[in-house]
Amino acid sequence: MPYVDAPNTKIDIGDSNPKILIVSADKDDLIVKTLIDGAIDGLVSSGVLKTHIELVNVKVPDQISAKTLECLQETKTAIKHGQKARLYDNTEYEYGYDAVICIGVLIEEDNVAEFDKKSMKCYNDAMDIILDTQVPCIMGILTCRDYEQGLERAGIGRVVKGMNHGYFWATAALSEIQVRKMISEGRSDENFIRELNLASTKTSASKNINVGILCAQWNMEVNSEIVIETIKTLVEKGYNISHIKVFSASGSFELPGLASYLIQTSRKVNNIQKPNNEHVEAVVCIGSLIKGGTKHFKFISDSVERTLDILSEKTNVPCVSGVLCCTSFEDALSYIGKSKTIKREDPHVGTTLGLKVFEKTK
Repeated sequence: MPYVDAPNTKIDIGDSNPKILIVSADKDDLIVKTLIDGAIDGLVSSGVLKTHIELVNVKVPDQISAKTLECLQETKTAIKHGQKARLYDNTEYEYGYDAVICIGVLIEEDNVAEFDKKSMKCYNDAMDIILDTQVPCIMGILTCRDYEQGLERAGIGRVVKGMNHGYFWATAALSEIQVRKMISEGRSDENFIRELNLASTKTSASKNINVGILCAQWNMEVNSEIVIETIKTLVEKGYNISHIKVFSASGSFELPGLASYLIQTSRKVNNIQKPNNEHVEAVVCIGSLIKGGTKHFKFISDSVERTLDILSEKTNVPCVSGVLCCTSFEDALSYIGKSKTIKREDPHVGTTLGLKVFEKTK
């Protein structure tokens, strides 16, 4: 397989020197402080200069998105016609930060009645900012049942130590910058297509439709299989394999933002309109969300589905969701026909996704 089962925890940024904004809520809280330290450690260990990391704090998580948008708008500048981008291209504007990491913690037992509503608002508001700016915003707002769960996810649990998620968020931010840079340079995961060894369909009847397949890096044992089956189905339906491009998103939450970036920059980049034959005409987003000890997986799932619907309507490009929301890893395996205990009558989910693209691009 061309992917591993979990994202890389080390990103080589070379000499790119990205600028990262960290927006936190209640930075003096032990959990938040530890997560910030983990994020900074992850960034610096990958080569990001400390002087290129800016910290901004608000009182509560509800305020993170508004502050994030404010900081981005303050650094917003119009791109001159054909102007070369700093690290990755944008459509009309660029911003002073290449990625944002939002860090905070919401505790359910502190406010049971409003917890779900507040959590979803934080997720959806961050998604909206990404669609508006094309700047990746990493969701580092923990949604925990109690304070102990937050400590675990900061790597300082009293019962189960856990791992510092801040480090993962740093990696995610750099990964999202890299994939946008790859798109800007006209590159994709060609090795993935090559390893499938499928015959190219370059006949007069071929569908020369540009299709982007975006794959989250978590749970790749499942996701890789879905990508493969989706591509096979598209080729069987007559799509030209040379017009199918695969890209990696750091996680399922990042899929809609990457889809937006891929679609928008295929039409217009650095204030230059691109020819119609370069436009992305369909996107498939693939990921597997597995239920853990919090509602995090469900919040991501709902936010991703909502945002892909918005993006489809906004761009008139079908954004097909292949993000699974599963109760267990075995449940996820059942969608690709590899579960030993759960059997589904439905076809392979990758087949279903390929057929959905076919129906929506007739």
